[in-house]
Amino acid sequence: MNQNKVEYKKNVTTIEEVIELKGEEWRATLEYARATIPVKFLSDRNLVRLTKGDATIAHTEMMVRLLYQDSKERPTGSSAVEYFFRVIDHSEYSLYAWLNAITYFTEWLKKEGRTTPFPKMLGYLQCCEDSPENKDIEHKLVDLVEEMITTHGFEG
Repeated sequence: MNQNKVEYKKNVTTIEEVIELKGEEWRATLEYARATIPVKFLSDRNLVRLTKGDATIAHTEMMVRLLYQDSKERPTGSSAVEYFFRVIDHSEYSLYAWLNAITYFTEWLKKEGRTTPFPKMLGYLQCCEDSPENKDIEHKLVDLVEEMITTHGFEG
């Protein structure tokens, strides 16, 4: 089944429904996520939300890694995934656009030999979305991130 262009024709609410809809190849990723991150940090509802639209297995695996790391860095803090979805819910950009921007930023950090806390990353990406360059002409979020990093760098 094509994992990149699946329409949610019904209200998908369980991991098994995601697998049924998007394909068996999603099972290992979703089961790994469920076994790795406690429900306190990633509920089934939010895990399902991470698979919506054009989200790919690679996107989901990346988010599981980031959320796992955040749960270790901030074991008593608020859930990073809740913050992530609050940001997206107030954004002009889709989940897919955010996942692509996070992928780009994560790869850039890795190439630079750097890391940053997930909430700090989200804050930087929000700044990219709110940049003056995005007011008159809407740009792809990933392009804004690339331009911001190239022009201003990242301290964090």
